This record gives sequence, C-alpha cells and structure tokens, in this order.
Amino acid sequence: MTTDRDASNRRILIIDDNVNIHEDFRKILSPPIESGALDQARAALFGETPTLPTQVSYELEFANQGRAGFGLVQTAHQKGTPYAAAFVDMRMPPGWDGLETIEHLWYVDPEIQVVICSAYSDHPWEDVSRRIGDTDKLLILMKPFSSIEVVQLANALTKKWNLARAVKQQINDLGKNVSQRTTDVRAMNQRLQEHIATRMMRSDSIDAREPAGAMLREKEEFFAIMSHEILTPMNELIARVSLLRDSPLNSVQRQHASTLDRCAQDLLSLIKDMHEFLASPRHATEARDHLEG
Repeated sequence: MTTDRDASNRRILIIDDNVNIHEDFRKILSPPIESGALDQARAALFGETPTLPTQVSYELEFANQGRAGFGLVQTAHQKGTPYAAAFVDMRMPPGWDGLETIEHLWYVDPEIQVVICSAYSDHPWEDVSRRIGDTDKLLILMKPFSSIEVVQLANALTKKWNLARAVKQQINDLGKNVSQRTTDVRAMNQRLQEHIATRMMRSDSIDAREPAGAMLREKEEFFAIMSHEILTPMNELIARVSLLRDSPLNSVQRQHASTLDRCAQDLLSLIKDMHEFLASPRHATEARDHLEG
C-alpha cells in the first residue's frame, strides 16, 4: 500500500480496454518528477524558481477488462493492500461492461470507491442508479473528461476511503473497549457479591463481637473503591464516544454511536444514584438497623 507520513492509502485501479486511456491516467495522476534543468529554465525566465504545490503520489495499476480488474481487486483485498478507488470504463467489449464489473468489485471489496467513466449514450444515470442502487461509493465521470476532474476525483475519493477506514477502526477500538470494560465490571461485581456473601456469613457467627457500624463502614468503603474503578473507565468511554460522534459517520455508524452513548450515560446515572442513596442519612440508619437486627 502506498503510504506517506499519515499512512494514507492512495492505490488506484484503472479498468479500461483502451491502453491510451491508461497512459492518460498515468500522465494525470502519476506525472514524472520534473528535472533540475526545467527548474533552471524557470529561474532564468521568472528570476526565481516558483513554488509549486506538492504533487500527490498515487500508486496506479491497470486492467484492460472487467474480469482482470476483478482479479486484481480480489487479490489486493486478500493481501490486505486494498485499492482506495477504481476508475471503470462503461463499455469494454467483449467482456463485462462497467456495471457488471462494479457489481463484482463490490462483492469482494465493499469499501472501494468507484468512478464510472461513461458517455451519456452508454447508460443514462437513471439506469445506472436503478441497477447499482443508492450508494455513496459511486460517482460518474462523463466523457470527454478533463485532467482537473480526474485529479479532484482521485484526491477526494482516496481521502474519503481513508477517512471511512479511520472511522471504522475507531468504532472497532471502541467496541473492544466497551467489551473489556463490561468484562471488568462483571468481574468487579462478582468480587463484590462474593465479598458481601462472606461478610454476611461472618456476621452470623461474630455479630456479638463486631460492632454493626464498623461492618457498615467497611462495606461502604468497599463500594466506594469499586464504584471509582467503574467510574474511571465509564468517563473515558463517554469521552471517546463524544469524539466519535463528532466524526463524519454514515447513518448506521451514527446509530451505533448513539446507542453506545445512551447505554454509557444510563450506567453512569445508575452509579451516581447508588452513591446518593448510600450517602443519605436514611440509608445509613436502615443499614445499621438491618445489621443490628
């Protein structure tokens, strides 16, 4: 996978039966590095070498038929080096057309961003939309297209792929965090139940020797420690969910994030209610009466 400092995926696949189109894409998206001689000529003409925008580097691969492109996408996906985007020609006789090719590409790699290159006479957009469905991973580039259109699409779609991958990773990490915290809470609850059971058994045998107030204070201290152990990861979880909800998410991802936030807030509210209950004078009196009774 072609990467830079931020490890961005800029792998692009061109599927077109015309090798001249391959060369056009190569010139647009992967131009040769300018020589020092050209810099000197610019310096002589302008008095100084003009500052040029940094050329984004894309890793391009090519296929002349839909089946061949499908094979490349399948292999790349299996190796863990997927393409971020693909430019697919609509008409590629005698093999698959662009729509059939895209259907196969999304079967093995649903995350790949696709640009379908078409003249209106090939397939009206209504036909394309009806067959492919409502998706945000498909754009259409009408022929003849300009270099700037290709550059803008390549830049936007590779950034979109990388952003979607980052959000997916955040959700996966958050899910693992929630799972681990749930396991920790269950373990702490089990220890708490065991501790209470042990103390209740001891209270039956040594009730006459141990003051009820001391037992109550010990239980309250134990609960305070356990609740602190729960509150710390809960606050961290809520903060991470808040950051995630501020990220650009699709509707399904936003629904999952909202569910996580609601569950975390409910659990936090429950813990706070328990604190308030234990801190109330009425609870303290009832607890002591229970232990002394």
